[in-house]
Amino acid sequence: MSNQGGEARMRMMCGGRACAAVVLAAVTVTSCTVDKRSGEVRAFEEALQPLGQAKSFRMVGELRSPDGARTRFDARLDGRGGCVGTVGDAESLLVGKRVWTRWSDSALPAAVSRLAGDEEVAPIDPVADPAEDVQWDAANLLRGAYMVTTLPGEQPEMEGIAPVCQTGLLLAGAATGADDVTSGPVTVRDGERLRPLSRTDGPVTIRVYVPAQGSPKARLAEYQVEGGRSMSVQFRDLGKPVAVRVPEGERTVASRDVMTVLHQDGT
Repeated sequence: MSNQGGEARMRMMCGGRACAAVVLAAVTVTSCTVDKRSGEVRAFEEALQPLGQAKSFRMVGELRSPDGARTRFDARLDGRGGCVGTVGDAESLLVGKRVWTRWSDSALPAAVSRLAGDEEVAPIDPVADPAEDVQWDAANLLRGAYMVTTLPGEQPEMEGIAPVCQTGLLLAGAATGADDVTSGPVTVRDGERLRPLSRTDGPVTIRVYVPAQGSPKARLAEYQVEGGRSMSVQFRDLGKPVAVRVPEGERTVASRDVMTVLHQDGT
């Protein structure tokens, strides 16, 4: 008796065939929205999405050049394209299309040698005539000053922390449109079992390490360019506000002026 009453109420609410059509439509919509992406793609996106959502975050890691040189960095991105921090022995910040970089006095000889394109650090004679020692002249010009470069620079050493910041923005946006993500063998980092999820787009490979079990949270990320630089990074302080301001009242030197000094001998 109650069953017949229920059927009657159903007919009143849905109208027989109309109800069947509604139910069929609901099933059809549900089946069309099933996520058919691979588990690797979903995990890759879930691992990197917090960066895009947080906008501001901190990056701590290491840059590796094609010749094997390693440079530590600690950068904070403000979510508006600017960032500030340290790269190697220099403090550096990026605002818009310009980057400010200042080295400690002890780091200047190596910095000037890299700017000059030397593979080894050239000794600087503190009593040499600047006219005869262009590197001493350039180091003296940079001592205590920020070198200001309008991007792109002529060489990576001129761009300070900018490559780190720009790569951070790329990683934050890599969660969208990911496809062809592959999972590698489980590895152990800092005592934790992690699995790498890799996505390759042309010469660029982005690899994110997530826990082998459980929620895919990014523990470590790597950004590699075939035949070029690579970077490994850990993310911290997601969503923490970051203030990036142009140095006011500080002495600055245009990078082109530094390069003019270094190349005044015509080389």
